[in-house]
Amino acid sequence: MKTRARLVLGACLVLAAGAFLPPAARAVTPESPEVRKVLDKAFTYLTTAAEGRLGGKCLIGLAFLKDGKDESHPKIAEAVTACQSTAKAEADKIAADIYSTGIAIIFLCSLDPSKYGNEIQKLRDSLELRQKTHGGWGYADKPTGDTSMTQYAVLAYWEMSKVGYIPKLDSTERVANWLLRTQDPGGNWGYQGKEAEGRIGFDLVKQDSARPGMTAAGLGATYMVADLLGLGEVVAEQDASLPPSVRSIRRGQPQQARTRKVDVRRVRQAQDRGREWMKKNYEIDVPNFPYYYLYALERYQSFMEAAEGKFLKEPRWYNDGYAWLKKKQQEDGSWHDTDGLDPVNTAFAALFLLRSTKKAIERSKSYGEAALAAGRGLPADPEAVRVRGSQVVSKKLDLPAGELIEILLQPDHAAFAAALADGDYLAGQIVAAEAASRGELLARLRTVARAGVGDARLAATQVLGKIRDLESGPTLVAALDDPEWRVVLAADEALRNIGRSLAPSSLGEKPDKAARANAVQHWKQWYVTIRPDAQFEN
Repeated sequence: MKTRARLVLGACLVLAAGAFLPPAARAVTPESPEVRKVLDKAFTYLTTAAEGRLGGKCLIGLAFLKDGKDESHPKIAEAVTACQSTAKAEADKIAADIYSTGIAIIFLCSLDPSKYGNEIQKLRDSLELRQKTHGGWGYADKPTGDTSMTQYAVLAYWEMSKVGYIPKLDSTERVANWLLRTQDPGGNWGYQGKEAEGRIGFDLVKQDSARPGMTAAGLGATYMVADLLGLGEVVAEQDASLPPSVRSIRRGQPQQARTRKVDVRRVRQAQDRGREWMKKNYEIDVPNFPYYYLYALERYQSFMEAAEGKFLKEPRWYNDGYAWLKKKQQEDGSWHDTDGLDPVNTAFAALFLLRSTKKAIERSKSYGEAALAAGRGLPADPEAVRVRGSQVVSKKLDLPAGELIEILLQPDHAAFAAALADGDYLAGQIVAAEAASRGELLARLRTVARAGVGDARLAATQVLGKIRDLESGPTLVAALDDPEWRVVLAADEALRNIGRSLAPSSLGEKPDKAARANAVQHWKQWYVTIRPDAQFEN
């Protein structure tokens, strides 16, 4: 009995002690109240924080923008003024550093790419002019490329491409290969990139440092250039409600590469090495530029999630970062480091907590009507326009189908509006082409339907429906989940045209999520009766 009494007493003491233990930490997201509390303090500080450089102003403006503020906010307006002042100079005379130029482009693309198109293009041209011959960006007085600078140039390229300002293909190819040549054999990237040796140029050499910040920068940039060049793809979760034969799948190879000068196998190998290095060397509290690092970490993680289709609501790295930032936040809401750049560090921390890159990736899928609504792509000569519906567009273009399709991928092209307007002409040209050419033209048109801006996706989808190309079925099914409702309706009409369906559409005027999901399931099941081995796109 005494033994039993001791056991009961011991159990009670354990339970009593447990009552005074702190509760286990709860996982958080950017929407969690405790995260919001930290962010509110940070934005209170940033409201009055002084920052004189273009990049610093734009970084602070970007943080407010990602938090839902608009151009009426003083810090966003201040950043706009700084961008406009810088872009008054000719591209070859712009003196802003690479960091500032890249961040200014990112800020303007996030704010209003149509309104600030002239500034974006001027800054883009400045970046391209200052790219080194080996492909990287760096200090003017050094021959080497700088991984830290290059990541912001690449992010600017990615942001521009998603809103229709396409950087030169050669420029993107060169930076892609520079990133591949400057990776350490162990998987990390250094600060000043040392290029690979050997006849082929990919015998990797030891880099000057092995820091998480530089590796997150290089690895994130590698994912971005892969996306820009069509060497990687953003995937969605499989539709578990459908049978395996008609589920969306992740393809093992890219669907439409834009280059033959960058080896997709080397890209995959570099990403694999980089991920392994980051896993083995994972840490949140780094000794050098920790807030800059956290923003780079969020960027890399967001692109990796999108490339691999693995989305965690509450990832460990985000929760670790939040806990560290909460502990380090000053009473005034700022984050301090020995570099003395408290406003910039605070903006970096806020962008991390907001999951700003994830927001940019999500936004890139829904860029739609703004380009044409703002008049971008119209010719300067008023005699060269006509009216189509409620829009003023260029006169008909007498160009080959291949050139028209290429123009649809360039919203800042002077003939973009005219290319949009001539769907019947383009469809007729494709139908009249020889069989071999027709297949290539249709493949390129499907690329526009998947990756163009909203108006271009709409035009391409409509043309595919006019041609009644059965092989375009998976592309049209994918378009049923397009963020632009006009594209969804056009895809449904195209599929009904191909399938010779007389039944009215069930989507309604502006289809909601449920209506889209039902349409996707219906058309997948129809298509698999014709193509049993069909593989659907994401």
